[in-house]
Amino acid sequence: MNTTKRNYEALYIIDAESTDEQIAASIAKYSDIIASEDGEVIAAGKWDKRRLAYEIKGKREGLYILIYFAGENNVYNELDRIFKIADDVIRHIIVRVEPEHIDTKRLAAADEKPEAAEAPAEEPAQAAEEAAPVEEAPAAVEAPAEEAPNPEEEAPAEE
Repeated sequence: MNTTKRNYEALYIIDAESTDEQIAASIAKYSDIIASEDGEVIAAGKWDKRRLAYEIKGKREGLYILIYFAGENNVYNELDRIFKIADDVIRHIIVRVEPEHIDTKRLAAADEKPEAAEAPAEEPAQAAEEAAPVEEAPAAVEAPAEEAPNPEEEAPAEE
């Protein structure tokens, strides 16, 4: 029997109010399921907290968790089955990805965002100085826009 390991991306949404311990437990739970089916977790972590397009299971916001893993078809099937019956998963999707499309930067970028947000708060005077030149730039951009002819006026009437 010929078996082939493929790369997959599993993205699932959990409650946005989850604590760090609950998030870590969730990631460990699903990583263990992958490992128990002879799969290999390439990368796993919290991606982002976002507002949902519509209410799902009474929730308006969700926390996105991303797992990249390699395994045979049975790993995909078991993880999909567990996601469907799990109470903590609001929605999920598992897709096959090519090795060159595995992007672990999304996981690292999510961890760096809070640190970047703290830096401007520590130095508000510097942020105000940097904001001043930005305010002058739109005035120069607006002038040519007013001189441009209106495309509706030049367009011939269709009959």
